[in-house]
Amino acid sequence: MITGAQAVVDCLRREGIDHVFGIPGTMNLPILDVLRATPEIRFILTRHEQGAAFMAYGYARSVNRPAVVTATEGPGVTNLATGIGAAYKGYVPIISISGAQELWVREKDASQDIDQVTLCRPITKWAYSIPSVAKVQEAVRRAFRVALAEPLGPVHLDASRDILLEKTESEPIAPEAYRPGSLPCCPPGELDRAAALMGQAKKPVLLVGGGVLREKALDALRRLVESTGIPVATLQYHPDAYPTSYPFALGPLGRNGYSSANRALPQADVVIAIGAHIDMFSTTFKYGLISREAKLIHHSPVGTDIGVVFPVAQAVVGSTLSFIERLSERLDKKWNWINVAKLRRDWEDERQQSVDMKAIPISPPVVAQAMREALPRDGIMIVDAGNAGKHMRVFMDTYQPDTFMYINDWGSVGAALPIAMGVKLARPAQPVMATVGDMGMMCNIGELETAVRERIPVVCVVYNDRGLGNERAFQKELYGGRYFGVDYGDVDFAALAKVFGAYGERVVEPSGVFPAVKRALESGVPAVVDVVIDQESHAPVVFKR
Repeated sequence: MITGAQAVVDCLRREGIDHVFGIPGTMNLPILDVLRATPEIRFILTRHEQGAAFMAYGYARSVNRPAVVTATEGPGVTNLATGIGAAYKGYVPIISISGAQELWVREKDASQDIDQVTLCRPITKWAYSIPSVAKVQEAVRRAFRVALAEPLGPVHLDASRDILLEKTESEPIAPEAYRPGSLPCCPPGELDRAAALMGQAKKPVLLVGGGVLREKALDALRRLVESTGIPVATLQYHPDAYPTSYPFALGPLGRNGYSSANRALPQADVVIAIGAHIDMFSTTFKYGLISREAKLIHHSPVGTDIGVVFPVAQAVVGSTLSFIERLSERLDKKWNWINVAKLRRDWEDERQQSVDMKAIPISPPVVAQAMREALPRDGIMIVDAGNAGKHMRVFMDTYQPDTFMYINDWGSVGAALPIAMGVKLARPAQPVMATVGDMGMMCNIGELETAVRERIPVVCVVYNDRGLGNERAFQKELYGGRYFGVDYGDVDFAALAKVFGAYGERVVEPSGVFPAVKRALESGVPAVVDVVIDQESHAPVVFKR
Protein backbone atom coordinates (compact mmCIF):
# COMPACT_ATOMS: atom_id res chain seq x y z
CA MET A 1 0.00 0.00 0.00
CA ILE A 2 1.17 3.55 -0.81
CA THR A 3 -0.14 7.02 -0.10
CA GLY A 4 -1.94 9.07 -2.72
CA ALA A 5 1.06 11.41 -2.81
CA GLN A 6 3.43 8.50 -3.42
CA ALA A 7 1.09 7.30 -6.17
CA VAL A 8 1.32 10.72 -7.87
CA VAL A 9 5.11 10.73 -7.77
CA ASP A 10 5.36 7.11 -8.92
CA CYS A 11 3.27 8.04 -11.98
CA LEU A 12 5.58 10.98 -12.68
CA ARG A 13 8.64 8.74 -12.47
CA ARG A 14 7.15 6.27 -14.93
CA GLU A 15 6.57 9.16 -17.34
CA GLY A 16 10.24 10.16 -17.10
CA ILE A 17 9.63 13.41 -15.25
CA ASP A 18 12.94 14.62 -13.83
CA HIS A 19 12.02 18.15 -12.71
CA VAL A 20 9.06 19.58 -10.80
CA PHE A 21 8.68 23.36 -10.50
CA GLY A 22 6.65 25.13 -7.85
CA ILE A 23 6.07 26.33 -4.33
CA PRO A 24 4.87 24.18 -1.41
CA GLY A 25 1.78 24.98 0.59
CA THR A 26 -0.28 23.23 3.21
CA MET A 27 -2.34 21.11 0.84
CA ASN A 28 0.40 19.98 -1.56
CA LEU A 29 2.98 19.29 1.16
CA PRO A 30 2.36 15.50 1.00
CA ILE A 31 3.66 15.54 -2.59
CA LEU A 32 6.67 17.62 -1.59
CA ASP A 33 7.44 15.20 1.23
CA VAL A 34 7.60 12.34 -1.28
CA LEU A 35 9.69 14.39 -3.71
CA ARG A 36 12.17 15.02 -0.89
CA ALA A 37 12.86 11.28 -0.88
CA THR A 38 12.92 10.95 -4.70
CA PRO A 39 16.40 12.04 -5.82
CA GLU A 40 15.76 11.30 -9.51
CA ILE A 41 13.27 14.20 -9.59
CA ARG A 42 14.75 17.64 -8.96
CA PHE A 43 12.40 20.09 -7.28
CA ILE A 44 12.94 23.73 -8.31
CA LEU A 45 11.60 26.06 -5.62
CA THR A 46 10.61 29.35 -7.26
CA ARG A 47 9.80 32.77 -5.89
CA HIS A 48 6.35 32.92 -7.48
CA GLU A 49 3.98 30.38 -8.95
CA GLN A 50 3.87 32.30 -12.23
CA GLY A 51 7.62 31.85 -12.51
CA ALA A 52 7.20 28.13 -11.85
CA ALA A 53 4.57 27.79 -14.58
CA PHE A 54 6.76 29.59 -17.11
CA MET A 55 9.77 27.47 -16.18
CA ALA A 56 7.66 24.40 -16.84
CA TYR A 57 6.60 25.99 -20.16
CA GLY A 58 10.21 26.48 -21.21
CA TYR A 59 11.25 23.01 -20.10
CA ALA A 60 8.35 21.24 -21.82
CA ARG A 61 8.57 23.16 -25.05
CA SER A 62 12.33 22.82 -25.41
CA VAL A 63 12.23 19.00 -25.21
CA ASN A 64 8.71 18.44 -26.59
CA ARG A 65 7.54 16.41 -23.61
CA PRO A 66 5.52 17.20 -20.48
CA ALA A 67 6.72 19.23 -17.53
CA VAL A 68 5.14 19.39 -14.08
CA VAL A 69 4.33 22.35 -11.86
CA THR A 70 2.80 22.26 -8.37
CA ALA A 71 1.23 24.87 -6.12
CA THR A 72 -0.98 25.13 -3.14
CA GLU A 73 -4.69 25.88 -3.35
CA GLY A 74 -6.43 29.23 -3.96
CA PRO A 75 -3.88 31.99 -4.65
CA GLY A 76 -1.29 29.38 -5.58
CA VAL A 77 -3.51 28.26 -8.43
CA THR A 78 -4.52 31.77 -9.51
CA ASN A 79 -0.82 32.67 -9.65
CA LEU A 80 -0.23 29.73 -11.99
CA ALA A 81 -2.96 30.86 -14.37
CA THR A 82 -0.91 33.20 -16.59
CA GLY A 83 1.70 30.54 -17.35
CA ILE A 84 -0.92 27.83 -17.81
CA GLY A 85 -2.82 30.11 -20.18
CA ALA A 86 0.38 30.56 -22.19
CA ALA A 87 0.76 26.79 -22.41
CA TYR A 88 -2.82 26.44 -23.64
CA LYS A 89 -2.32 29.03 -26.39
CA GLY A 90 1.13 27.68 -27.28
CA TYR A 91 0.28 23.94 -27.36
CA VAL A 92 2.69 23.14 -24.51
CA PRO A 93 2.04 20.00 -22.39
CA ILE A 94 2.18 21.10 -18.76
CA ILE A 95 0.78 18.98 -15.93
CA SER A 96 -0.37 21.32 -13.17
CA ILE A 97 -0.96 19.60 -9.81
CA SER A 98 -2.27 21.69 -6.95
CA GLY A 99 -3.58 21.21 -3.49
CA ALA A 100 -7.23 21.71 -2.64
CA GLN A 101 -9.01 22.35 0.62
CA GLU A 102 -9.68 19.24 2.67
CA LEU A 103 -13.01 17.60 1.96
CA TRP A 104 -14.55 18.34 5.32
CA VAL A 105 -14.19 22.15 4.94
CA ARG A 106 -15.17 22.51 1.30
CA GLU A 107 -18.26 24.55 0.45
CA LYS A 108 -17.98 26.26 3.87
CA ASP A 109 -16.24 29.41 2.60
CA ALA A 110 -12.95 28.28 4.10
CA SER A 111 -9.73 30.22 3.62
CA GLN A 112 -8.29 29.83 0.09
CA ASP A 113 -11.19 27.62 -0.99
CA ILE A 114 -12.33 28.29 -4.57
CA ASP A 115 -13.62 26.19 -7.43
CA GLN A 116 -10.23 25.60 -9.02
CA VAL A 117 -11.54 23.26 -11.71
CA THR A 118 -13.92 25.89 -13.10
CA LEU A 119 -11.15 28.47 -12.93
CA CYS A 120 -8.80 26.27 -14.95
CA ARG A 121 -11.21 24.90 -17.56
CA PRO A 122 -10.89 27.79 -20.06
CA ILE A 123 -7.07 27.57 -20.04
CA THR A 124 -6.54 23.80 -20.00
CA LYS A 125 -7.51 20.81 -22.09
CA TRP A 126 -8.82 19.07 -18.98
CA ALA A 127 -9.27 20.10 -15.35
CA TYR A 128 -10.23 17.64 -12.63
CA SER A 129 -10.52 17.51 -8.88
CA ILE A 130 -9.51 14.04 -7.71
CA PRO A 131 -12.42 12.80 -5.55
CA SER A 132 -10.74 9.87 -3.75
CA VAL A 133 -7.38 8.20 -3.33
CA ALA A 134 -8.56 5.30 -5.53
CA LYS A 135 -8.79 7.75 -8.46
CA VAL A 136 -5.32 9.30 -8.09
CA GLN A 137 -3.35 7.12 -10.49
CA GLU A 138 -6.13 6.94 -13.05
CA ALA A 139 -6.31 10.75 -13.03
CA VAL A 140 -2.56 11.21 -13.50
CA ARG A 141 -2.53 8.70 -16.37
CA ARG A 142 -5.36 10.54 -18.07
CA ALA A 143 -3.62 13.87 -17.49
CA PHE A 144 -0.60 12.74 -19.50
CA ARG A 145 -2.77 11.11 -22.16
CA VAL A 146 -4.77 14.31 -22.67
CA ALA A 147 -1.76 16.65 -22.51
CA LEU A 148 0.08 14.66 -25.18
CA ALA A 149 -2.85 14.20 -27.57
CA GLU A 150 -2.93 16.68 -30.46
CA PRO A 151 -3.31 19.52 -29.99
CA LEU A 152 -0.85 19.34 -27.10
CA GLY A 153 -1.63 21.45 -24.07
CA PRO A 154 -1.88 21.78 -20.30
CA VAL A 155 -4.07 19.91 -17.84
CA HIS A 156 -4.83 20.66 -14.22
CA LEU A 157 -5.36 18.26 -11.33
CA ASP A 158 -6.10 19.12 -7.74
CA ALA A 159 -6.34 16.96 -4.66
CA SER A 160 -6.78 17.69 -0.99
CA ARG A 161 -4.24 16.75 1.65
CA ASP A 162 -6.49 14.09 3.14
CA ILE A 163 -6.70 12.28 -0.22
CA LEU A 164 -2.94 12.55 -0.73
CA LEU A 165 -2.28 11.03 2.70
CA GLU A 166 -4.71 8.11 2.36
CA LYS A 167 -3.46 4.66 1.31
CA THR A 168 -4.17 2.87 -1.95
CA GLU A 169 -2.89 -0.03 -4.03
CA SER A 170 -0.03 0.69 -6.42
CA GLU A 171 -0.90 0.53 -10.13
CA PRO A 172 2.47 0.24 -11.94
CA ILE A 173 1.18 0.67 -15.50
CA ALA A 174 3.73 1.74 -18.13
CA PRO A 175 2.87 4.82 -20.24
CA GLU A 176 2.76 2.84 -23.49
CA ALA A 177 -0.09 0.81 -22.00
CA TYR A 178 -2.39 3.82 -21.61
CA ARG A 179 -1.53 6.32 -24.33
CA PRO A 180 -0.34 6.19 -27.95
CA GLY A 181 3.22 7.10 -28.82
CA SER A 182 2.71 8.27 -32.40
CA LEU A 183 0.33 10.19 -34.64
CA PRO A 184 -1.67 8.65 -37.50
CA CYS A 185 -0.24 9.06 -40.99
CA CYS A 186 -1.86 11.42 -43.49
CA PRO A 187 -4.51 9.76 -45.69
CA PRO A 188 -3.20 8.81 -49.18
CA GLY A 189 -6.15 10.41 -50.96
CA GLU A 190 -5.54 13.79 -49.32
CA LEU A 191 -1.85 13.55 -50.19
CA ASP A 192 -2.67 12.67 -53.81
CA ARG A 193 -4.89 15.72 -54.20
CA ALA A 194 -2.31 17.98 -52.52
CA ALA A 195 0.42 16.71 -54.85
CA ALA A 196 -1.84 17.25 -57.89
CA LEU A 197 -2.45 20.87 -56.88
CA MET A 198 1.27 21.42 -56.41
CA GLY A 199 1.96 19.88 -59.80
CA GLN A 200 -0.13 22.64 -61.39
CA ALA A 201 1.64 25.41 -59.46
CA LYS A 202 3.94 27.91 -61.12
CA LYS A 203 4.94 29.79 -57.98
CA PRO A 204 4.63 27.55 -54.90
CA VAL A 205 5.81 28.54 -51.41
CA LEU A 206 6.04 26.37 -48.31
CA LEU A 207 4.80 28.02 -45.10
CA VAL A 208 6.20 26.09 -42.15
CA GLY A 209 5.03 25.96 -38.53
CA GLY A 210 5.74 24.35 -35.18
CA GLY A 211 4.64 20.85 -36.15
CA VAL A 212 7.99 20.40 -37.89
CA LEU A 213 9.79 21.08 -34.61
CA ARG A 214 7.52 18.95 -32.43
CA GLU A 215 7.94 15.92 -34.68
CA LYS A 216 11.63 16.53 -35.49
CA ALA A 217 10.77 16.55 -39.19
CA LEU A 218 13.33 19.13 -40.31
CA ASP A 219 15.64 16.68 -42.11
CA ALA A 220 12.71 15.41 -44.18
CA LEU A 221 11.62 18.98 -44.90
CA ARG A 222 15.10 19.93 -46.00
CA ARG A 223 15.20 17.00 -48.44
CA LEU A 224 11.82 18.08 -49.85
CA VAL A 225 13.01 21.66 -50.33
CA GLU A 226 16.31 20.69 -51.94
CA SER A 227 14.63 18.24 -54.34
CA THR A 228 11.91 20.68 -55.44
CA GLY A 229 13.52 24.12 -55.08
CA ILE A 230 10.39 25.49 -53.41
CA PRO A 231 11.18 28.54 -51.22
CA VAL A 232 10.25 28.37 -47.54
CA ALA A 233 8.74 31.01 -45.28
CA THR A 234 8.10 30.29 -41.64
CA LEU A 235 5.32 31.42 -39.37
CA GLN A 236 6.68 34.14 -37.13
CA TYR A 237 6.64 32.15 -33.91
CA HIS A 238 8.85 29.42 -35.40
CA PRO A 239 11.68 30.90 -37.54
CA ASP A 240 13.78 27.88 -36.54
CA ALA A 241 11.27 25.39 -38.02
CA TYR A 242 13.24 25.96 -41.22
CA PRO A 243 16.32 27.93 -40.08
CA THR A 244 16.92 31.19 -41.86
CA SER A 245 20.49 30.13 -42.73
CA TYR A 246 19.26 27.20 -44.86
CA PRO A 247 19.07 27.26 -48.66
CA PHE A 248 15.74 28.57 -50.02
CA ALA A 249 14.84 30.15 -46.63
CA LEU A 250 12.81 33.35 -46.94
CA GLY A 251 12.63 33.81 -43.17
CA PRO A 252 9.67 34.54 -40.89
CA LEU A 253 6.51 36.07 -42.32
CA GLY A 254 4.51 39.06 -41.13
CA ARG A 255 4.86 42.07 -38.91
CA ASN A 256 8.37 42.13 -37.40
CA GLY A 257 9.27 39.39 -39.87
CA TYR A 258 11.62 39.48 -42.88
CA SER A 259 10.75 41.53 -45.96
CA SER A 260 12.12 38.65 -48.07
CA ALA A 261 9.22 36.49 -46.88
CA ASN A 262 6.70 39.32 -47.04
CA ARG A 263 7.61 40.05 -50.68
CA ALA A 264 7.69 36.47 -51.89
CA LEU A 265 4.57 34.97 -50.38
CA PRO A 266 2.02 37.34 -52.03
CA GLN A 267 3.34 36.14 -55.41
CA ALA A 268 2.62 32.47 -54.64
CA ASP A 269 -0.16 30.76 -56.57
CA VAL A 270 -0.06 27.73 -54.23
CA VAL A 271 0.81 28.02 -50.53
CA ILE A 272 1.55 24.76 -48.71
CA ALA A 273 1.23 25.28 -44.94
CA ILE A 274 3.04 22.46 -43.10
CA GLY A 275 2.52 21.67 -39.42
CA ALA A 276 0.93 25.07 -39.27
CA HIS A 277 -1.32 26.95 -36.87
CA ILE A 278 -2.10 30.15 -38.81
CA ASP A 279 -1.51 33.13 -36.50
CA MET A 280 -2.40 36.80 -36.76
CA PHE A 281 1.10 38.27 -36.51
CA SER A 282 2.25 36.17 -39.48
CA THR A 283 -0.75 36.74 -41.76
CA THR A 284 -2.76 39.69 -40.33
CA PHE A 285 -5.80 37.35 -40.74
CA LYS A 286 -6.46 39.13 -44.05
CA TYR A 287 -5.62 38.43 -47.65
CA GLY A 288 -2.51 40.24 -48.78
CA LEU A 289 0.49 38.32 -47.56
CA ILE A 290 -1.43 35.30 -48.81
CA SER A 291 -3.08 36.20 -52.09
CA ARG A 292 -6.83 35.79 -52.39
CA GLU A 293 -6.19 33.97 -55.68
CA ALA A 294 -3.67 31.54 -54.19
CA LYS A 295 -4.68 27.96 -53.50
CA LEU A 296 -3.97 27.00 -49.89
CA ILE A 297 -2.98 23.45 -49.00
CA HIS A 298 -3.12 23.33 -45.21
CA HIS A 299 -1.57 20.46 -43.32
CA SER A 300 -1.84 20.15 -39.55
CA PRO A 301 -1.82 17.29 -37.06
CA VAL A 302 -5.02 18.92 -35.75
CA GLY A 303 -8.10 19.08 -37.95
CA THR A 304 -9.59 21.97 -35.96
CA ASP A 305 -6.67 24.22 -37.02
CA ILE A 306 -7.60 23.98 -40.68
CA GLY A 307 -9.81 26.52 -42.46
CA VAL A 308 -10.11 28.75 -39.41
CA VAL A 309 -8.65 31.85 -41.06
CA PHE A 310 -8.46 31.11 -44.79
CA PRO A 311 -10.55 28.66 -46.83
CA VAL A 312 -8.41 25.82 -48.13
CA ALA A 313 -8.13 24.11 -51.51
CA GLN A 314 -7.00 20.93 -49.75
CA ALA A 315 -6.87 19.95 -46.10
CA VAL A 316 -4.46 17.24 -44.94
CA VAL A 317 -4.57 15.95 -41.37
CA GLY A 318 -2.02 13.66 -39.74
CA SER A 319 1.61 13.38 -38.74
CA THR A 320 3.81 16.21 -40.00
CA LEU A 321 6.62 13.80 -40.80
CA SER A 322 4.32 11.56 -42.80
CA PHE A 323 2.98 14.56 -44.73
CA ILE A 324 6.46 15.71 -45.75
CA GLU A 325 7.84 12.28 -46.59
CA ARG A 326 4.81 11.05 -48.52
CA LEU A 327 4.32 14.32 -50.34
CA SER A 328 7.97 14.12 -51.44
CA GLU A 329 7.31 10.70 -52.94
CA ARG A 330 4.51 12.18 -55.07
CA LEU A 331 6.45 15.14 -56.50
CA ASP A 332 8.77 14.85 -59.49
CA LYS A 333 8.96 18.51 -60.47
CA LYS A 334 11.51 21.21 -59.69
CA TRP A 335 10.74 24.93 -59.49
CA ASN A 336 13.02 27.93 -59.92
CA TRP A 337 10.65 30.86 -59.98
CA ILE A 338 12.22 33.33 -57.53
CA ASN A 339 15.72 34.47 -56.56
CA VAL A 340 15.69 33.82 -52.82
CA ALA A 341 19.33 34.80 -52.37
CA LYS A 342 18.68 38.27 -53.83
CA LEU A 343 15.62 38.78 -51.67
CA ARG A 344 17.66 37.90 -48.62
CA ARG A 345 20.50 40.25 -49.63
CA ASP A 346 18.01 43.08 -50.11
CA TRP A 347 16.53 42.32 -46.69
CA GLU A 348 19.97 42.33 -45.08
CA ASP A 349 20.67 45.76 -46.60
CA GLU A 350 17.39 47.06 -45.15
CA ARG A 351 18.12 45.59 -41.78
CA GLN A 352 21.61 47.07 -41.57
CA GLN A 353 20.28 50.55 -42.32
CA SER A 354 18.55 50.49 -38.93
CA VAL A 355 21.80 49.79 -37.04
CA ASP A 356 23.20 53.16 -35.94
CA MET A 357 26.42 52.63 -33.99
CA LYS A 358 26.70 56.34 -33.16
CA ALA A 359 23.26 56.98 -31.66
CA ILE A 360 23.02 57.69 -27.93
CA PRO A 361 20.76 56.63 -26.26
CA ILE A 362 21.41 53.28 -27.88
CA SER A 363 19.18 52.23 -30.77
CA PRO A 364 17.42 48.88 -30.09
CA PRO A 365 18.60 47.31 -33.39
CA VAL A 366 22.18 47.73 -32.15
CA VAL A 367 21.31 45.60 -29.13
CA ALA A 368 19.51 42.97 -31.19
CA GLN A 369 22.35 42.60 -33.66
CA ALA A 370 24.92 42.37 -30.86
CA MET A 371 22.92 39.65 -29.13
CA ARG A 372 22.67 37.57 -32.30
CA GLU A 373 26.40 37.97 -32.95
CA ALA A 374 27.36 37.10 -29.37
CA LEU A 375 25.09 34.07 -29.04
CA PRO A 376 26.69 30.90 -30.48
CA ARG A 377 24.84 29.31 -33.37
CA ASP A 378 23.54 26.53 -31.15
CA GLY A 379 22.46 29.05 -28.50
CA ILE A 380 18.78 29.44 -27.66
CA MET A 381 17.05 32.83 -27.71
CA ILE A 382 13.95 33.40 -25.58
CA VAL A 383 12.04 36.49 -26.69
CA ASP A 384 9.70 38.34 -24.37
CA ALA A 385 6.59 40.17 -25.50
CA GLY A 386 6.76 43.88 -26.21
CA ASN A 387 9.06 46.30 -28.01
CA ALA A 388 12.29 44.49 -27.12
CA GLY A 389 11.08 41.17 -28.48
CA LYS A 390 9.93 42.73 -31.75
CA HIS A 391 13.35 44.25 -32.36
CA MET A 392 15.01 40.92 -31.57
CA ARG A 393 12.79 38.95 -33.93
CA VAL A 394 13.97 41.11 -36.83
CA PHE A 395 17.62 40.18 -36.18
CA MET A 396 17.19 36.61 -34.99
CA ASP A 397 18.80 34.60 -37.76
CA THR A 398 18.54 30.91 -36.90
CA TYR A 399 21.00 28.13 -37.68
CA GLN A 400 19.50 25.12 -35.92
CA PRO A 401 16.02 23.94 -34.94
CA ASP A 402 14.74 24.53 -31.41
CA THR A 403 16.86 27.64 -30.87
CA PHE A 404 14.12 30.29 -30.72
CA MET A 405 11.17 30.63 -28.40
CA TYR A 406 8.37 33.17 -28.03
CA ILE A 407 5.21 33.00 -25.88
CA ASN A 408 3.09 31.94 -28.83
CA ASP A 409 -0.27 33.69 -29.25
CA TRP A 410 -0.20 34.88 -25.63
CA GLY A 411 2.24 37.78 -25.46
CA SER A 412 2.69 37.62 -21.70
CA VAL A 413 5.20 40.29 -20.74
CA GLY A 414 7.72 39.05 -18.17
CA ALA A 415 7.74 35.40 -19.20
CA ALA A 416 11.16 35.33 -20.86
CA LEU A 417 13.37 35.02 -17.74
CA PRO A 418 11.60 32.02 -16.18
CA ILE A 419 11.06 30.39 -19.60
CA ALA A 420 14.80 30.73 -20.24
CA MET A 421 15.52 29.07 -16.89
CA GLY A 422 13.29 26.12 -17.76
CA VAL A 423 14.98 25.80 -21.16
CA LYS A 424 18.44 25.86 -19.60
CA LEU A 425 17.50 23.09 -17.17
CA ALA A 426 16.22 20.99 -20.05
CA ARG A 427 19.20 21.65 -22.32
CA PRO A 428 22.13 22.55 -20.05
CA ALA A 429 24.83 22.18 -22.71
CA GLN A 430 23.48 25.06 -24.83
CA PRO A 431 23.79 28.79 -24.04
CA VAL A 432 20.42 30.39 -23.27
CA MET A 433 19.70 34.10 -23.57
CA ALA A 434 16.54 36.10 -22.89
CA THR A 435 15.40 39.34 -24.54
CA VAL A 436 13.32 41.47 -22.15
CA GLY A 437 12.17 45.02 -21.64
CA ASP A 438 12.49 46.79 -18.31
CA MET A 439 8.80 46.27 -17.50
CA GLY A 440 9.08 42.56 -18.34
CA MET A 441 12.22 42.17 -16.25
CA MET A 442 10.44 43.53 -13.19
CA CYS A 443 7.53 41.10 -13.58
CA ASN A 444 9.51 38.03 -12.52
CA ILE A 445 12.75 39.52 -11.24
CA GLY A 446 12.48 37.44 -8.08
CA GLU A 447 13.41 34.41 -10.17
CA LEU A 448 16.94 35.80 -10.44
CA GLU A 449 17.39 34.58 -6.87
CA THR A 450 16.10 31.18 -8.00
CA ALA A 451 18.59 31.17 -10.88
CA VAL A 452 21.46 31.98 -8.52
CA ARG A 453 20.40 29.46 -5.86
CA GLU A 454 19.77 26.68 -8.36
CA ARG A 455 22.82 27.59 -10.49
CA ILE A 456 20.93 28.14 -13.73
CA PRO A 457 23.27 30.31 -15.88
CA VAL A 458 20.95 32.20 -18.21
CA VAL A 459 21.72 35.64 -19.64
CA CYS A 460 19.03 38.35 -19.63
CA VAL A 461 19.56 41.40 -21.83
CA VAL A 462 17.27 44.23 -20.74
CA TYR A 463 16.19 46.83 -23.29
CA ASN A 464 15.75 49.58 -20.73
CA ASP A 465 13.64 52.46 -22.07
CA ARG A 466 12.21 53.33 -18.65
CA GLY A 467 8.68 52.48 -19.67
CA LEU A 468 6.30 50.60 -21.92
CA GLY A 469 7.87 50.87 -25.37
CA ASN A 470 5.23 48.81 -27.11
CA GLU A 471 2.41 50.97 -25.77
CA ARG A 472 4.35 54.13 -26.62
CA ALA A 473 4.49 52.80 -30.18
CA PHE A 474 0.73 52.22 -30.27
CA GLN A 475 0.05 55.66 -28.79
CA LYS A 476 2.35 57.22 -31.39
CA GLU A 477 0.81 55.25 -34.27
CA LEU A 478 -2.87 55.39 -33.33
CA TYR A 479 -3.29 58.24 -30.83
CA GLY A 480 -1.24 61.09 -32.31
CA GLY A 481 1.68 60.62 -29.94
CA ARG A 482 -0.41 61.42 -26.87
CA TYR A 483 1.64 59.43 -24.34
CA PHE A 484 -0.04 58.52 -21.08
CA GLY A 485 0.62 55.87 -18.44
CA VAL A 486 3.72 54.51 -20.15
CA ASP A 487 6.65 55.95 -18.14
CA TYR A 488 8.58 54.29 -15.30
CA GLY A 489 11.51 55.41 -13.21
CA ASP A 490 15.03 54.36 -14.11
CA VAL A 491 16.03 51.02 -12.56
CA ASP A 492 19.64 49.84 -12.69
CA PHE A 493 19.07 46.15 -13.38
CA ALA A 494 22.79 45.42 -13.35
CA ALA A 495 23.00 46.65 -9.78
CA LEU A 496 19.92 44.60 -8.87
CA ALA A 497 21.50 41.52 -10.41
CA LYS A 498 24.56 41.94 -8.21
CA VAL A 499 22.31 42.21 -5.13
CA PHE A 500 20.87 38.80 -6.05
CA GLY A 501 24.38 37.38 -6.48
CA ALA A 502 24.26 37.34 -10.29
CA TYR A 503 26.60 38.96 -12.81
CA GLY A 504 25.52 42.45 -13.90
CA GLU A 505 26.64 45.15 -16.32
CA ARG A 506 25.00 48.38 -17.44
CA VAL A 507 25.71 49.69 -20.93
CA VAL A 508 25.13 53.24 -22.22
CA GLU A 509 27.44 53.30 -25.29
CA PRO A 510 26.65 51.38 -28.51
CA SER A 511 30.18 50.01 -28.74
CA GLY A 512 29.82 48.49 -25.29
CA VAL A 513 26.84 46.22 -26.01
CA PHE A 514 28.55 43.31 -27.77
CA PRO A 515 31.48 43.02 -25.31
CA ALA A 516 29.10 43.17 -22.34
CA VAL A 517 26.89 40.42 -23.74
CA LYS A 518 29.96 38.27 -24.45
CA ARG A 519 31.24 38.74 -20.89
CA ALA A 520 27.83 37.80 -19.52
CA LEU A 521 27.77 34.61 -21.58
CA GLU A 522 31.29 33.74 -20.49
CA SER A 523 30.61 34.41 -16.81
CA GLY A 524 29.09 30.97 -16.33
CA VAL A 525 26.55 32.32 -13.84
CA PRO A 526 23.11 33.96 -14.11
CA ALA A 527 23.74 37.34 -15.71
CA VAL A 528 21.95 40.59 -16.56
CA VAL A 529 23.07 43.13 -19.15
CA ASP A 530 21.08 46.35 -18.68
CA VAL A 531 21.17 48.43 -21.88
CA VAL A 532 19.84 51.99 -21.77
CA ILE A 533 18.00 52.42 -25.08
CA ASP A 534 16.25 55.23 -26.92
CA GLN A 535 12.65 55.65 -25.72
CA GLU A 536 11.52 56.78 -29.17
CA SER A 537 12.91 53.85 -31.18
CA HIS A 538 9.89 51.62 -31.66
CA ALA A 539 9.42 48.40 -33.58
CA PRO A 540 6.38 48.48 -35.91
CA VAL A 541 3.05 47.71 -34.23
CA VAL A 542 0.95 47.99 -37.40
CA PHE A 543 1.75 45.94 -40.48
CA LYS A 544 2.46 48.10 -43.52
CA ARG A 545 3.19 46.81 -47.01
